[in-house]
Amino acid sequence: MSKAFTKEDTEGGEGLLLPRPRAASGAKRYITPEGYRALQEELARLQGPGAGEEEPKALGAAGRKRERERRMLLLTETLDEVQVVTPEPAQEGRVFFGAWVMLEDEEGAEASYRIVGPDEADVKAGRLSVESPLARALLGKEVGESVQVERPRGAVEYTVTGVAYTPPTH
Repeated sequence: MSKAFTKEDTEGGEGLLLPRPRAASGAKRYITPEGYRALQEELARLQGPGAGEEEPKALGAAGRKRERERRMLLLTETLDEVQVVTPEPAQEGRVFFGAWVMLEDEEGAEASYRIVGPDEADVKAGRLSVESPLARALLGKEVGESVQVERPRGAVEYTVTGVAYTPPTH
């Protein structure tokens, strides 16, 4: 069997944790204050007492330790590289980095996303990377304006129904 299909516990082996997306060379990587704090808290958990005890048992002890160290290194590098952006009051009403944006599509379906940096993006949690096609289309828009976004299954038009810089209450 090819080595590509076997699992070996080697010192130089590839990690299970993939690095987060990186901005183009020389481009700034932004992050919200909340995203920055979340990365700091994760790093503190990994460095704290008892760290690694809840890690999957499928990896050997050396593998778990190596993966934890890789994640700590990635978090440290990320925290050093990103620039925290706090929304300005003058941005109210327009979509910029850090905004919560409420949208309605052509069929009346509603969605809400926060525009965040790639290091904190998680579409399922409602955090949309500022580098995504939808976020790029939304930047600078106001309530009532529409954007059209190409998706694999075709173009979709969204109308901005709300913009906020504090979390929306549900």
